[in-house]
Amino acid sequence: MCDDHGVTRRRFLQGAGAVTAGGILLPSAKLPRRLPLRSGARPMAPDGNAAYSMAMHIHSSFSEQNGSMDGHLYQATQNAVDVCWWTDHDGRLDAFGYRDTVHFTSLTAETGGAGQGKAWDWQQRKSGPLAGSGSGGGIVTNPCSPNDPVTGGSLSLSAQSTGTAAASFGYYANAASAAYNYRDNLTGQSLSIDVLLGSGWADGYLELLIGTSHHQASGGRPAGNYGLSYRFVPSGQGSSTANGNQGVITIPVMPGTPGDWTTITITPSNDIAGLWPDLDYRDFALWELTLSAVSTGDAVSGYFDYLNFGRTNTGGELFSQQQSMMQVLAAKYPAVTQLQGLECSWDLPHCNWFGPDIAVPTYKGVAQTPNGYRKYLENTVLPGIHAAGGLFSYNHPFGTASRALLPAAKQAALLQSAATSLLPTAVFGADLLEVGYVQRAGCDVGTHLGLWDVFSRNAIFLTGNGTSDDHVGTGWKTITNNWVTSAWAASTSMADLMAAMAAGQLWCGSLSGFGTSAASLNLTVDGTCPMGSVSLSTLTSRQLTVQATGLPKDGSLQVLQGAVDYAGTADPTPDTEVIATYTPKRLASGQVTMPVDTSAESFVRTVVLNAKGVIVGASNPVWMLRNTPPNGIPAPRQA
Repeated sequence: MCDDHGVTRRRFLQGAGAVTAGGILLPSAKLPRRLPLRSGARPMAPDGNAAYSMAMHIHSSFSEQNGSMDGHLYQATQNAVDVCWWTDHDGRLDAFGYRDTVHFTSLTAETGGAGQGKAWDWQQRKSGPLAGSGSGGGIVTNPCSPNDPVTGGSLSLSAQSTGTAAASFGYYANAASAAYNYRDNLTGQSLSIDVLLGSGWADGYLELLIGTSHHQASGGRPAGNYGLSYRFVPSGQGSSTANGNQGVITIPVMPGTPGDWTTITITPSNDIAGLWPDLDYRDFALWELTLSAVSTGDAVSGYFDYLNFGRTNTGGELFSQQQSMMQVLAAKYPAVTQLQGLECSWDLPHCNWFGPDIAVPTYKGVAQTPNGYRKYLENTVLPGIHAAGGLFSYNHPFGTASRALLPAAKQAALLQSAATSLLPTAVFGADLLEVGYVQRAGCDVGTHLGLWDVFSRNAIFLTGNGTSDDHVGTGWKTITNNWVTSAWAASTSMADLMAAMAAGQLWCGSLSGFGTSAASLNLTVDGTCPMGSVSLSTLTSRQLTVQATGLPKDGSLQVLQGAVDYAGTADPTPDTEVIATYTPKRLASGQVTMPVDTSAESFVRTVVLNAKGVIVGASNPVWMLRNTPPNGIPAPRQA
């Protein structure tokens, strides 16, 4: 019946953690294109539904890194992913807690007054053949712009090249400690800054440099990040030129009497539209901001002061704009179904909202504190998601940090801590839980699955999904967190996919390890109770049919069984053991049926291991209970 029995829960968890820690998943050969949506050759479920793959946590030019919708849709096409859910951050759409003004009174500690968000850390940047002297900068108290109501500060910059090659000295606005509170979509946004040029130079410029989004090759230009270099010069004509992926906008600042300041206002999205008309100008983010003096021969000097951001679009307007962009991009990427979600995420915890009638939270009147956010989330946002007919996922349950894997004992402690915190609220009433993370916040996929098992042990019915939380869109298959989720559904419509999500009819896996068109996982109990369902029966033995196709060569599939004993916070650990292991040869027919002891209440699920024993896929559970659970059975899960 089975190739192996009797692997204990402890041995399984320790082994999975050790193997995952020992090697991040490596890219495999290029995957074949996914089959057409209505192809009869797609894997099929017993009820006739087909397998459709989804990227369920994706950030574009409306979030805080250099991703674009264009770049992600190219990746979805290349990796044969059927559906892309856009889940950009609500707080970034709203620019909640963002800075509107910079007075240049400090490189590290300027607060700017109430409502201005946290301070930035202006980090020194140098490039090119700078001379040993004549280059430098920092905050000075004089001169400062008379337009700035906060006196006593400006940014002084100077650069001297050793020849005619460009050499720059400047400062990058690092806002990492301030939650990147200037990074957002550039549409409808203007920046104004006061500029004072030093005297006696011509060969060079002061520069305001904007780093923006990554796009695929277009118009004869290679794939890569785009940038806008605004160059302030003492004479000449204004111009706007595209040098490949960099736009150069030259702005003469005519000299006047000594001490004259000039206010310059720029609208980057307008410049993008003119420079690269083959791309959607709305699909660009304000990702990086740098102020510099650049010498191409002369000793260049000058000052910046009173930087202001004008943001005319509200969160709801940007959300509607994304809908319009989806329609335009659909013609360019017809093989990918685009659906619009939202990540509610100004602070922790983060939750993805899936469904119709999404309303971007405004955060009006919400205290800019972790507690203020959490109350707003619990009392307003999450109930609103369900009231609108939506579902929400509890995201990255161990946090958002990107760090190396922690020792197994530390991961186990974090698992227990997270479970203890989340059990009393039943994970805030979430419908889904992100479990398919190779490495997140120091925890491996085994630890994420173990936390999910704790909730399943307590009859908290959560649909597990695999995610990437990718903000860049340059290599879906080769990034560390490269999991996608597949659904057994009638189509790729939002309604059909959400029905599968609510019923637990999902499985997930690595694009590089279990991501071909042939891959699938499914469970059925007694021929009638599907994966994700909760079945009530007093039988002491039941028949479990496991469907698994497209397994990795020399890999295996493990069947795990976990107790449902409502241990709660008294024992916030998984109680799950491997009860069977199957090789691809044993699953050559695509499925196998085995008896399961149901004398005690339990759930079963499966995982896929590659040849190295690394977890590369996981199914959702099916619960086999003898009594109705205390909080009942959700309608979509009733077998």
